[in-house]
Amino acid sequence: MENLIEYIKKMDGSTVGIGIDNEKIKNAIQNNDNIKTCYLLEEGSSFSKKKFKIFEKSKTVNIKKIKKVFKKKRIENLICNYKTIKPFLKTFVRDSVFINKGKLYIYMEEDYEEIINKYKRYTNDIIIEKNKKQTLLIINNQNTVNKKTKDIKYWWKDTLNNIADVLTNILVN
Repeated sequence: MENLIEYIKKMDGSTVGIGIDNEKIKNAIQNNDNIKTCYLLEEGSSFSKKKFKIFEKSKTVNIKKIKKVFKKKRIENLICNYKTIKPFLKTFVRDSVFINKGKLYIYMEEDYEEIINKYKRYTNDIIIEKNKKQTLLIINNQNTVNKKTKDIKYWWKDTLNNIADVLTNILVN
């Protein structure tokens, strides 16, 4: 956590925070004067888990359509809570590479092998910082390139893997 706050103090440009539930992180973002624009996406209504509200605004954003809201390579820093993005991992990985032109920070308390494997499709510049309680992944998206065929191929691969997992769970139980 302290590592992430130190990185936030050094950030500049535009920043998007998704699912940030820690007040220390929010305060660090608000106290940084070098951050020009900041969008904090928080979970909106309880009946729709795909919709996120932009903090202090009434506008809601569908997490699966985040590409349309922020456009290509416009965001310098992206900060995410892994618990929030885990259900949308299949589309979020490609979308985060699409909108982010700087670094992506993902903090979590869980196993991180799945998300590292998905981001290694696009870049090998991944830094892992472990703490006693949390793990921080820093993914550099400055030299990553999205290609539509590559995105579609990996979307189908992830979909087929999910179907295979469901079928194996059914057969085992």
